[in-house]
Amino acid sequence: MSGFSAEWLDLREGADHAARNPALRESVARAFADRESLTIVDLACGAGSNLRGLAEHLPARQKWLLVDHDPALLAAARARLAAWADVAEGGDILCLAKGARRLEAEFRVADLSCGAGAALAGEADLVTSAAFLDLVSPQWLDRFAEQIAARRLPLYAILSYSGEERWTPPHAADARMLAAFHRHRAAGLARRGFWRKRWSVGVMRSRPRRAPGVSARRRRR
Repeated sequence: MSGFSAEWLDLREGADHAARNPALRESVARAFADRESLTIVDLACGAGSNLRGLAEHLPARQKWLLVDHDPALLAAARARLAAWADVAEGGDILCLAKGARRLEAEFRVADLSCGAGAALAGEADLVTSAAFLDLVSPQWLDRFAEQIAARRLPLYAILSYSGEERWTPPHAADARMLAAFHRHRAAGLARRGFWRKRWSVGVMRSRPRRAPGVSARRRRR
């Protein structure tokens, strides 16, 4: 999995948040509307953008486990979340107040290329990710679907892809690489993986960037 700088993630955060499909996000909010508290595991959290984009739509009390392989990004996430909150305090666990929300954020270094099992081993009510599932293999996604299904955990995942590309400098293999990328499209692979586990899957396109989000939960029989 490639590394990303916190500064680059800062540049794309506003556009990524604006691109999220509100109907899909609200379906996640409705699923937990009767809950007073929620525990969320955010995979490949980067600088904490997913928490900032989703927190206001979840119950008033939230516990987040932010997982990433890069200690520098986790440090950036801690700093940016502290600056984003109205009040921030704490040591290993960062306690945040944002409006009426009270959040606890724990940060964990983990190599997700080996799988998400360790990150999902603890308490969780919801698993989230953003701009992550397109970085893993189909085999990784299949294992992930099995792990999610075994725990009966809902998943809310965001992928940002405008459908536009530009290659500089041009190369003879550009067309083949693009075709391979489209075959790998993570939204479709994830959807098929969860369907095989008899899960209900929702895929919706966002308006500004045509970026698909993926939401999955257990299908009622």
